[in-house]
Amino acid sequence: MQKALWQKEYEEREDIPSSRTMFPSRALKEFWESTEIADLNMESALDIGSGLGRNSIYMAQNGFSSVVGVEIVDSAIKRAQMSVEKLGLQDKITFINESVGNKLPFQDQSFDLIVDMMVMHLLNPEERANYFAEIQRLLKPGGFFVFYTIAAESKAAKALFESNPGPEENSYIIPQSKMIERAFTDEELVAAFDRLKIIRLDHKIEFTPAFGDVYEREYISGVMKKI
Repeated sequence: MQKALWQKEYEEREDIPSSRTMFPSRALKEFWESTEIADLNMESALDIGSGLGRNSIYMAQNGFSSVVGVEIVDSAIKRAQMSVEKLGLQDKITFINESVGNKLPFQDQSFDLIVDMMVMHLLNPEERANYFAEIQRLLKPGGFFVFYTIAAESKAAKALFESNPGPEENSYIIPQSKMIERAFTDEELVAAFDRLKIIRLDHKIEFTPAFGDVYEREYISGVMKKI
């Protein structure tokens, strides 16, 4: 999962917005504000690629009694844990140092909510296949999967496919960081999560500050439910 590059991002560069902010992801907030969480009886959440803990903290502060953050960079976990302890949330939030491309150490149907804010596009094909299976294995019936990822059909993505092609279809290499990203179509996501019901797949264009500049990108904001 390109661990060394993310280690460098958190410890040296902080060029990517999520590596330097503690505000929760907009897509998670939108889901939260459009859903009556209390009425859904949600208690447990899994934060995929938890980073500095911003989304884990947000969920713990908004009704979840048990939140697990999975993060591949140990230094990010240490910083996240400091924030959790400062806020007195250590009884609600746990972090584990693991790649989400591996089988995760949880029983089937462990979580009411699984959140992925910009992680799946960083996985290689083998990791991605395992990830798709794990999300569907770990989600409880009636639980939600909320995610944000890169759209493959945008002009920006297509330009990168041509100028900086990656090792597989619909992938590219970010010149500044050398990270490989894999964009998705709606059809690919529907097929990948075939055991989940699509609640919504919205496309959003944002202007993202990174590497000292601002870039136009198109994202897919999705909500799926396990029936």
